[in-house]
Amino acid sequence: MLKSSLFPLLPKSFKQSVPRQTIQIKEFHSTGMVKFIRVSNYHYKNNWDTLKRAAIFSGLFITGTTLVTPYLFQLPPFNHFAKHPSHLVYGLIGLNVAVFGVWQLPKYWRLLNRYALLEKNSMYSSWSVIGSAFSHQEFWHLGVNMLALYSFGTSLAGMLGASNFTQLYLNSAAIASLASIAYPIIFKIPVTAPSLGASGALFGVFGAFSYLVPTAKIMLFVFPIPGGAWVAFLGSAVWNAAGCFMRWGSFDYAAHLGGSIAGVAYGWYFSKKFREARERRMRGAFRF
Repeated sequence: MLKSSLFPLLPKSFKQSVPRQTIQIKEFHSTGMVKFIRVSNYHYKNNWDTLKRAAIFSGLFITGTTLVTPYLFQLPPFNHFAKHPSHLVYGLIGLNVAVFGVWQLPKYWRLLNRYALLEKNSMYSSWSVIGSAFSHQEFWHLGVNMLALYSFGTSLAGMLGASNFTQLYLNSAAIASLASIAYPIIFKIPVTAPSLGASGALFGVFGAFSYLVPTAKIMLFVFPIPGGAWVAFLGSAVWNAAGCFMRWGSFDYAAHLGGSIAGVAYGWYFSKKFREARERRMRGAFRF
């Protein structure tokens, strides 16, 4: 259910022909996963500047989201989501579907390439840190991610409220993108293609849900997972860590791990807030 945030695939012959430390990606079009990629060079020194830029943007974005969202959902039309948190999830699904629809229009590929693909070696816009989390080029990719968002998001949004859920979702996406950029730079792994997809944010949602409701019964398609949500989450974390180490397939395992860590951190934070609020209510009740 939770495989996504793919590296768009390049032709096999192209992958085999490029040097290991200096990679040139030539602009090309296709009807497959990669629709447009600019010319870019892979140089580790320049990529540290990219990582610094992404880290600064992510820090500012997370700070802004945390400070602004509590007030945002007091204002119309966003106050509707404060009353109906599950509708926020439907809105996020609608936004992802809309971006997928725009991908079907070739005249917008240059715009999407700038804001909806996460380049690892040279970001063309810092906003791609967030924009790529709403971007899908294939229908199955979109479908799997949105099914996961609906499955976990509607319940979790009801538990946390619209403001907290928005912080969790957007900030997990930012942290996942930052991890996606940092991983190949730190470990000096050439990356020839950008990534996209909502799974970094979704692993954040999954991590928070599993931390808050560890024994919740979940199913992989029609098969129940023994041990409940927390066991399933730990299994996914091991799978993603192994993927980073083995580098198999075309999944952005680093983004998955970044989102997972963010989700668990938010789960711990929300659990602490709920516990403190419950203790205050109990102290208030004892005064009577």
